[in-house]
Amino acid sequence: MNTFLQFSVRTVISFSIGISSFIAYLLLFDLGFPLTFLSGLGTGILLFFIVKGLQKRWWLKKNGLSSQEFRYINKNLKEAKEKVKRLQKQQLRVRSLGAFKQILELNRLSRRIYQLVKKEPKRFFSAESFFFYHLDSVVEITEKYTFLAAQPGKNKEAFLSLQQTRTTLDDLTGSLEKDLQNVLANDMDTLQFELNFANQHLSHKKDLK
Repeated sequence: MNTFLQFSVRTVISFSIGISSFIAYLLLFDLGFPLTFLSGLGTGILLFFIVKGLQKRWWLKKNGLSSQEFRYINKNLKEAKEKVKRLQKQQLRVRSLGAFKQILELNRLSRRIYQLVKKEPKRFFSAESFFFYHLDSVVEITEKYTFLAAQPGKNKEAFLSLQQTRTTLDDLTGSLEKDLQNVLANDMDTLQFELNFANQHLSHKKDLK
């Protein structure tokens, strides 16, 4: 939801109605200034929350979500946000250029999926494997990798373990790429449909000529 825009709209509406109500109460009822002021203020606050509820219902209907689904998705988005932050911190802890590029790509894919779902929460259902499995694995393995890589005096087993971890992170990069494709699947289907329609239209025009 564009929370800032919606907040601005309901603030302007509630403030305007609150002022109008204050003037109306002052002219129509002999309540005294303090009570009239409180009545106008109360009317404005009440309207603020009424408009907020209407905005939320409109937004949920537009996105095809129930209140329960939105709360569920929002909870998982908050948890994912913290995990993405943890992943970003690992970017500065690696010394190898290859590992830096690898973690950079994992960060890019994770942020992209998170941002797409945050903007359009209904996409969450196409990215459940990312939120429930892959993101957790990426964060935990990356943290272990950067921790081990920073230790001095590594022996052969430690180097082997680091190499295996890099291989696992490569596999997870592929998993995140598939997650992103799943999130964008409907967009790609729509684009393909529009391309097919445009090509058919152009072919028909050529035939007419």
